Amino acid sequence: MYIGEQLNDLSDRKLTWAAQLGVEHLAVNTTRGTGIENEDGTWNVAAIKALQKRLAGFGMTMDVLTLDLQSTYMTHHRFPGIMRGLPSRDAEIEVIKQNIRAAGEAGVPCLKYNLNLLGVPRTGRTVGRGGALYSHFDIAKWTDHSLTEAGPMPAEKMWEVITYFLERVVPVAEECGVKLACHPHDPPVPHDTGLRGVHCVLGSIDGLKKFLSIAPSKYHGLNFCQGTVAEMCRNPATEVLDAIRHFGREKKIFMVHFRNIKGGYLNFEEVYPDNGDVDMYAAMRVYREVGYEGMFLPDHVPQSDVDPDGERQHSFALGYIRALIQVVTSDSKPPRPPLGF
Repeated sequence: MYIGEQLNDLSDRKLTWAAQLGVEHLAVNTTRGTGIENEDGTWNVAAIKALQKRLAGFGMTMDVLTLDLQSTYMTHHRFPGIMRGLPSRDAEIEVIKQNIRAAGEAGVPCLKYNLNLLGVPRTGRTVGRGGALYSHFDIAKWTDHSLTEAGPMPAEKMWEVITYFLERVVPVAEECGVKLACHPHDPPVPHDTGLRGVHCVLGSIDGLKKFLSIAPSKYHGLNFCQGTVAEMCRNPATEVLDAIRHFGREKKIFMVHFRNIKGGYLNFEEVYPDNGDVDMYAAMRVYREVGYEGMFLPDHVPQSDVDPDGERQHSFALGYIRALIQVVTSDSKPPRPPLGF
C-alpha cells in the first residue's frame, strides 16, 4: 500500500512538489498537452513512453492513466455517444479499444474512467474547520428538475449502455493485460426517480456489484472512491468497512480515492479525512486485512482562501494517508524486543 496523487498539471513545478512529499506513483488525469492523444482521439504509444520517461526523472511511475471518459456533464464529453447510446458510440468505442491497446503496449498497468452523464452535482458549500469550505450535496436543496439533453435515462437504459460498453472493451483489456478502474456515480441520487431524469445506477453498493458481474474479469474493477461509497450509505461508519471487505476480497479495488464525509445518502459534505464519520484508521486496517496492495490518493479536498491552488490541502491529506499506512503496516509486525541497557 502506498500514496499516490492524480494530476492534471504535469508541470515541472507540480511534479517537484509531489516528489518532495514522497509521491512515487501517479494517476495521470489528462492527456492534454502531452502529445498522447492524436486528433482522432487515438493514442500515440511513443508519447506515452516519453511521458513515462519524464516522470521517471522525478522518481515517479505512471500507475494509472485516464481514458478520457471523465466525470463531467454530458455536453463536455470527449466521447458523447457512449453513455447516451448515440449512433456514434461504435466508432467511439473503437477509439477506446485502440487506446487500451496503446496503454498495454506502453506498459501502463491501469486505466481509470467514468460512465457518467451528470458530472458531479453539488448544492453549494458549507463552512468547515478554520473557515475552509466543504463541498455539499443535499437533495432537499436541489432545484433543477428539468430533463437533461439525454432525455429520460431510466435504470434499464443506463444498464444497456453500460453493458454495451463493457462487453466490447473488457475483452480487449484482458487481452492487453490492462486493468480498467471505473469510478462510482457521485453523488448517489434517489434510486426511484434519479436526478433530472438520469438514474445513477453506479450510485449504490448493489449497483457496483451488478456492474462487476456484467463482464467477469480480473481486469474489470473499481476506482474505489471511498468518499462516494460513503455517500451511498445510511450508516457510513459501518457500511463503508463492509464494502471495503467485499470488494477487496474480490480483488476488485484497483485504486482508492481516500476521502471522508459527514452525513450520508442524499445529504453529506466532503470534509478533511480526520473529521468525518468514517474511522479512516479502521478503514486502512481493512484494506490491509483484505490484501489490497495499491495506491491511495487524496480526492475532493476542502477549499481555502489561504490555499488557492489546493496544494496545502493535498499535502495534509497525503501526509495523513502515509502515516496511516505506516501505522497499520507496523501494527501487523511483531513488536521489537526492548533495548538493553
